[in-house]
Amino acid sequence: MSKALTTDVPPAAHAKAMRALDEFDSLVSQYEKLLDTQQVLVRTSNFAALFEMASRGDRLARDAALCGKRFTPLVDAVASGQFTGPRAAEIRRRSFAARSNAETLSGATSRLASACSSERDIMGREIRKSLPSGPQAGLPPAYRTDSQRFLDSRG
Repeated sequence: MSKALTTDVPPAAHAKAMRALDEFDSLVSQYEKLLDTQQVLVRTSNFAALFEMASRGDRLARDAALCGKRFTPLVDAVASGQFTGPRAAEIRRRSFAARSNAETLSGATSRLASACSSERDIMGREIRKSLPSGPQAGLPPAYRTDSQRFLDSRG
């Protein structure tokens, strides 16, 4: 048995991974709050505010992805059995929790996208109902023959 298979994660690498996992957890928390706020905005049809918040969500997702890249190599090494010990076990546990949180957020993001799509369809139907219909509906008033009828009836 080689020594590399029985050693624990070096303290400096462990500390760096824990900082990255803490940062990831913070970003996940911020993203959860953002998604909750966006769900409320969709339910209240406040799409202007929703669109303003979209860039913030993109930034949080990008930051979380970059943060994940920082601890992925060590997590992979722990998962492959290169390290064993209490620090390796903590990294394994925390990375599993982070992955679970990321999957939960992915589902929440999908539900938000579905809600936005549904609201968009409802609004589109309402707008189409309020627009005039008929063969001349898209023409400017001056080119519609029915609007000319009102002018011609008196003169």
